[in-house]
Amino acid sequence: MQATDDAIGTMVETAIFSQWMHRDWFTPWYARWSSGKFNGEVDMVSLDEKSQKPNWTIEVKWSNRYFARAEESKSLFQFCEKNNLKSALVTTIDKEGTVELNGIKLSFVPWAIYAYVVSVNIWIRKEKCNPISNKHLLPPAD
Repeated sequence: MQATDDAIGTMVETAIFSQWMHRDWFTPWYARWSSGKFNGEVDMVSLDEKSQKPNWTIEVKWSNRYFARAEESKSLFQFCEKNNLKSALVTTIDKEGTVELNGIKLSFVPWAIYAYVVSVNIWIRKEKCNPISNKHLLPPAD
């Protein structure tokens, strides 16, 4: 398999979801909806246990495209706006940084770093130690 193969995006999603599945105290969700002719989806959503409303979201990408053109992340922006989220995380191939658009801050992080940090933090929590910096674990606090 080459980095340019069509299946890589799916493999990256699987790799990230598989890291999260080791957290027996967390259930990852996804969102899919239709609004007129627009069909939207975001890859991972965390729900507040009491309200069952989204408190953060992640869009898993095997692309740097949205780092350069964040405005094309239409589903992600629509989801954030509808659910009053001020930030979200987006994985990339190798770009890192933040972009703010329409009052929503997108944090971009390479997918491999993200998967690694999720994995390490799970292992540390299971060992009941203090976690390493979770800079890449969740979108920045509002």
